[in-house]
Amino acid sequence: MDFVIEEIDEFSGSMAHIYTIRPNGSDTTLLEDFYSENKAEHAEELKEITNILFQSGHRFGCRETFFKPYEGKPGDGVAALRVGNLRVYCLLIGRIAVILGSGGYKSPDMRAYQEDDSLNAKAEQMIQYANQINQQIIDKDIIIGNNGKIIINNWDD
Repeated sequence: MDFVIEEIDEFSGSMAHIYTIRPNGSDTTLLEDFYSENKAEHAEELKEITNILFQSGHRFGCRETFFKPYEGKPGDGVAALRVGNLRVYCLLIGRIAVILGSGGYKSPDMRAYQEDDSLNAKAEQMIQYANQINQQIIDKDIIIGNNGKIIINNWDD
């Protein structure tokens, strides 16, 4: 794996586990990068995203009302957490878990994220991570518990 899945403890709770991705060699996670890139222009939307993630973990689970499904390829589970025109691309695992990537601002003039090079790159990045994660779930290298807890099988240990 060229990345690590990290749980975000302050967001995770009894209703859902909230994760993000840290690419190998990076000091920051994709979600941290997303917040850094958008804090100057989209502070209010970021506060709402933070609230949704906390509420998802502690009160409601990952409700589809918060996430727009089908942002990737058919069946890959890639969705977008949308607040206003800000999107965070993610791998949604039912209502019990979400693995967050990065994202950005989608202009209301755009019909699809593919029309913006930066947004397209963030969505495609999440699609690639989702492909790897989904394959590891099939191979049982990653196990998702009934409560959304992710277990990584380290076969070499």
